Amino acid sequence: HTEGLAQAKDYAAKMRVRFAYATNGHQIREVDMHTGTERDIPAFPTPEDLWDRTYATRNGWRDRFAAIPFQDKGGTFGGRYYQDAAINAATEAVAQGQKRVLLTLATGTGKTFIAFQIAWKLFQSRWNLGDADDPDNPTRRPRILFLADRNILANQAFNAFSAFPEDALVRIDPADIAKKGKVPKNGSIFFTIFQTFMSGEEPYFGEYPPDFFD
Repeated sequence: HTEGLAQAKDYAAKMRVRFAYATNGHQIREVDMHTGTERDIPAFPTPEDLWDRTYATRNGWRDRFAAIPFQDKGGTFGGRYYQDAAINAATEAVAQGQKRVLLTLATGTGKTFIAFQIAWKLFQSRWNLGDADDPDNPTRRPRILFLADRNILANQAFNAFSAFPEDALVRIDPADIAKKGKVPKNGSIFFTIFQTFMSGEEPYFGEYPPDFFD
């Protein structure tokens, strides 16, 4: 199974997974991509075994994120492998306590889909900055800001997030702000464009407390 093992290593490296496997129907070869160790094993490990070996030290947020499956909208919203890798890398960074995460993706790679799935996991797990150090007892859902540079993109994203509860989604609109005399604050996922936040006698973004968005 030498050729198959080389292919398994190649796939594992591209997907940044810890373990790779190959079999010739009689033997199973395991490779630890972190240490380079190879060995024959009697049976494939279970997902639980792999999880425990990959993440020997417990992380509450990692466990909460992993317990929430990707939202597939009844099987019509599946992701590509590199999208899954980006989502998992971002949520792992959040679980590790990183305050800033940058994903650089080419045109057409599904950035809105990736943003949706990350927001879905944060929303369903109730992650928020205030409870970042207490994953066992989160007190609220996050407040997430989706900023675009054109209304058509903000509207497309708003529609793409339709799997969220209706009352969780907020489209920040300057006409609505002018009518009500204040910015909207009730919701979890807020969509707007840069120009809207810079509108008003005083820029509208200044009406939100500095720690409003997570």
